[in-house]
Formats: sequence, structure tokens, C-alpha cells
Amino acid sequence: MSPWLHKELRVFLCPERVTLLPVRRALTLRGIRRTIDDPQFVFVEGTNAAQPWRPALLALETALPAVASGRTAATVVLSNQFVGYTLVPWQAGLADSQEDLSYARHCFTKVYGKAAQQWELRLCHQAPEKPRLASGVDAELLDGLRSVFVRPGIALRSVQPHLMPAFNEVRRRLRQRSAWFALLEPGHLCLALLRNGLFSRVRSQRIDSSEELPRILEREAFLADEPPVPKDVYVGHLYPGDRVLPELDGWQFHSLNPAPADSPPSTEGGHFVMTRPG
Repeated sequence: MSPWLHKELRVFLCPERVTLLPVRRALTLRGIRRTIDDPQFVFVEGTNAAQPWRPALLALETALPAVASGRTAATVVLSNQFVGYTLVPWQAGLADSQEDLSYARHCFTKVYGKAAQQWELRLCHQAPEKPRLASGVDAELLDGLRSVFVRPGIALRSVQPHLMPAFNEVRRRLRQRSAWFALLEPGHLCLALLRNGLFSRVRSQRIDSSEELPRILEREAFLADEPPVPKDVYVGHLYPGDRVLPELDGWQFHSLNPAPADSPPSTEGGHFVMTRPG
């Protein structure tokens, strides 16, 4: 497929809403420019305690044919509520990637129990002798996504957990600094401690509102393994309309959401900021 012929689609899948962002590509004097064209927002109905991602997947399957078809390459970002994270300690003597994965699964099982046996795991690249961030996703969810995109002939280019594209957005801004990295979704918080730009601690939990963040930070700072504990907190909200930063004595909060002028027009209530085109 010629790179000039195919279209792009960026999808964010979360429990209460599916966001579909068709991306228009244009060749300019400065290279390829991507802009969001007619974003679509689908509110998810129903719940499934055993498989919380199931209603969102059904909503995506229903909405997808009207938004995109063949000659489209899709990238899906999964809500942190559909993903498990853990840090895998450095283990000398592992012979190959298969042993790496087996050790990571052992670590996941200790944290999440037997459910992690059915997850597909991914390990991030990390500096030697440092803990590695690993993510786990229910294999049935990934199989379901592949099926949903095959039917309309859409190429599923990648599936990413929310934390990874969000961190890639802020990596240059941090420049190997030590800080907290907080990602807020409705009813959920993913909080990471970075030391010299590397993941040192990751926590993912339900919350009632963003007002709980200061209390959680104080607790996590107390539990941190090694001093000093950084006091800078970089906060990313799911939707750019959520701009209120908490206040906490001695702490400095920084918003990762773009200024309103940077947001694409006609978004009707905001869109998933971490999938904005470059």
C-alpha cells in the first residue's frame, strides 16, 4: 500500500467512551502534516464485571464501519483501566527474550494473581541493571480488537497502553529529571515515580475524583523506597477540558494538556489529548 494512499485512524478505548479520530495527511513544505478530521465520540452502554472492556469493544465494532474502511491504518490506545502494569526487577542470567517474558509473567502473577496467566505481556526497553516497566492486557481483548478491524479491512497497526504514548509525549520535557507522572481518567489514576527519567514505581487505582491526588501523593511519597522524593508532578487529564490542577504545600504541579489554541476544532467536549496528531 502506498503511504500516500492510506488513511489513518486513532482510537482511544475506555470504559465509558470510545473516541475515533480520523487523521488527514497533507504534504507541506515542512513535511507531512496530520490534522484530525471529523472526530467521533461513542458513549458506551452497559457493564461487564468479568470483562470490563467488553462493552467498549462492542461499541467500537458498531461505530467503526461508518468512520473508516479499507486503506486505513489504525492505532488503538487502551485506557489504563484495561491494562496492568508492574516493574520487573533486573535479573542477571536470563538467557533470551523467552526467559525475560517468563520472569515478567511470574512478577505479574505475584501482583495480579492467576488472571495474569491469560494476559499478553510487553516489556519496555530499559537501561541495563534497572527495573523494566511491563504491561499486561487480557489476550481476549487483543484478539477481539484484531477481529473488529479485520472485518472492515482496516489494518491494525499497533495497540498501546495509555501510559506509553503519554510518557513518550513528556519524555523530552522531563530530560531525565526525577518527578511524578500522573494520568487521570474518569474514576481512575495511574501514578508513576520517575528517577532520572526511568520508571521507579507505578501504581494504578480507582479514584472518585482528581481531588484525591494530593492525599495519594503524600502516601506514595511516604512509601517511596529511596530519598529524596521529588516534588514535581506532571499531570495529564484524559480530556483537554479537564484543566484544574490540585494544590499541595511544597509540591509543584504541571499540566501536560495542550493550551486551548493547540486543540483541533470541532471536538465537542474534548478528545483524547495523547493521540493528537503531530
